[in-house]
Amino acid sequence: MIYYLLLPFLSIILVVLQISIADVLFSGRLILEISLIVVIYAGFRLDIIKGLTLAFILGFVYDCLAGSVLGLFTSIYVVIFLCSFLVSMGLSTEKMYFIALFSLFCSFLKEILVILFYNYAYGLDILKKTPLIFIPQAVLISLLAVLFFYLMHRTEGFLYGKAFPVKQRAGAGRLSSAA
Repeated sequence: MIYYLLLPFLSIILVVLQISIADVLFSGRLILEISLIVVIYAGFRLDIIKGLTLAFILGFVYDCLAGSVLGLFTSIYVVIFLCSFLVSMGLSTEKMYFIALFSLFCSFLKEILVILFYNYAYGLDILKKTPLIFIPQAVLISLLAVLFFYLMHRTEGFLYGKAFPVKQRAGAGRLSSAA
């Protein structure tokens, strides 16, 4: 229950922190989407109800604070969580190169969905008006994802004495029993 109570406040802190860090480091040219990395991590590690809640709230907070169209990043984060969740059910997601490649894929997927939305909804061709900045941004996100997963693995080891395998973290089927 405490998870659901703290999630909105921690999401606000995370989104404000990622926007502030990106503004300081890159002067607003690159966006550090730590929230995207958290959604991918949730897809690999959490059960479906907790993960969907996290993806929905993080996307909603990002929509509200970043000034985008309400619901755009909410739906994108839910789609990325579902992709991560389905991939984690079928593949071993412990390898760092897999985490980097999957994060790169998810970052490109997010950018493609944003470009398609603005093209179809408003008739704007974002690719002509902006340089291809999302390529270095996607590479940066994939490298940060490896660091984030490594730090979370170490944190689990510190808190619990050992890191749990993925199958033991959220139960055998990783589906919530309270439906």
